[in-house]
Amino acid sequence: MRIAVLDLTHGGGLIAQCLAETDANTGINTSTNAVTAVDVYHTLNKSEEDGLRSRGISVLADPPDAGGFDLIVSPVHLEPDYPTLAGARADAAGVPVITHHAAVCKIMSRHLQGYEVIEVTGTTAKTSTARMLAGILSSRAGRRVVSHSSAGVEYWDGLDGESGGDGEGRGNRGSQDNRNDINPRVIAKFSITPASIIEVVSSVKGKVDPDVFIFEVSLGGTGLADIGIVTTFAGDYLIANNTTAASDAKMQMVQRAKPGSTLILGSDVASMPVPDSVAEMLTFGDGGDLYFESIEPECAVVAAAGRRIEFAVRNYDIFSYETAILAAVAAAISMNVDLGCIKSFLGNFSGVSGRMKVSEIEGRTIIDNSNSGMNISSAESAIDHARRIAGDPGDTRKIVMIIGIEEYNVCEGLDSKRTIELITKSRDFVDDFITVGVTTDLAREVPDLDAGMDLAMDLTVKGDLIISCVKCFR
Repeated sequence: MRIAVLDLTHGGGLIAQCLAETDANTGINTSTNAVTAVDVYHTLNKSEEDGLRSRGISVLADPPDAGGFDLIVSPVHLEPDYPTLAGARADAAGVPVITHHAAVCKIMSRHLQGYEVIEVTGTTAKTSTARMLAGILSSRAGRRVVSHSSAGVEYWDGLDGESGGDGEGRGNRGSQDNRNDINPRVIAKFSITPASIIEVVSSVKGKVDPDVFIFEVSLGGTGLADIGIVTTFAGDYLIANNTTAASDAKMQMVQRAKPGSTLILGSDVASMPVPDSVAEMLTFGDGGDLYFESIEPECAVVAAAGRRIEFAVRNYDIFSYETAILAAVAAAISMNVDLGCIKSFLGNFSGVSGRMKVSEIEGRTIIDNSNSGMNISSAESAIDHARRIAGDPGDTRKIVMIIGIEEYNVCEGLDSKRTIELITKSRDFVDDFITVGVTTDLAREVPDLDAGMDLAMDLTVKGDLIISCVKCFR
């Protein structure tokens, strides 16, 4: 079979290597495929190109004629007018096009037999959902879990504690006392493109012995999942050169759902058609099977399966965790985890690093909201939570905010104009602003989050409050 794999920036090179060895239809090892890798964004270096060619893979920088192939593998974010894709649509023979997600399913289906596979996608709350679910399953259900999210590839054996947080800090001043938290073992770090699933499984082989894999996947599901979770479409955005909504791509989780699998869908996703082959569907949020009966800064009640799960909130902003809590609880219920065990976990949960987690470092209160999905809306939520913590308007503590983006570390940008607007309107509450990757006379600019944290610590004393909102991969 003659196969063209488009886009070598977002995992296409690895997919090309696997397809050069694995039949694109059966997933069985073979050497019958003739694979061409197309460097759409011209990011391939010579070493990478030589590596592909050494495996018998042709490498092109310019778009090839679609008619020369039996199958084209393209990422969902590639603009439809890319000449090879346009040619595939126009070809009288109708050259089939599949996504990177679908290719990964064909490559990995045999490798993941015998494991329970969970995939998480959505516009927000993916990492928090994946890590909360891993914590519930490992600490309360005795499962051995490998999770892959923006936080990295982590192994959870449930032996280190109970609360589902983590002890990972940022820089020398990022550590904190997490003696009651689960500390998963970090094995590797990859992006959340679908091709990274191949790397994740390879990276843990021979090192740990999981029975559950949880994959955070950008822009949809692969079809590998026994349980597919779509958190929300809120904050939807355009991809493929502004021709397609990201939510359309994320619907692959539903459209490609494995026969006999379970879908966990946010209430804004639940109206979408679900294949008849799906065995079970649980919805969460307003009007869903699971929802918050009540939610306050210090306590909350989840209504689930005709019962109530009441728990205390500690060291995080629960309003920023509504989606993740409901999604993780719904998935745990679908896996027959006892509600009492779920309640115990939630009562001990203390937030996920970089996801509106509140901690103390050298006497300063830190609201940590620095992560790859950070946006202006979540920065506003961080300020709102800081206001709740500060309480009395007459409170004399100093407030310092670090905001911006480590551009070398993430794909999606941060709107500088909106960032400056947020700084401007928040000066009545925040005493000092520190920016990363954003230049303004209203703030001190530093090169990265570590430098920002160092400066914030220098500007504050015990009792003060630091808000950390830098878009970065961690």
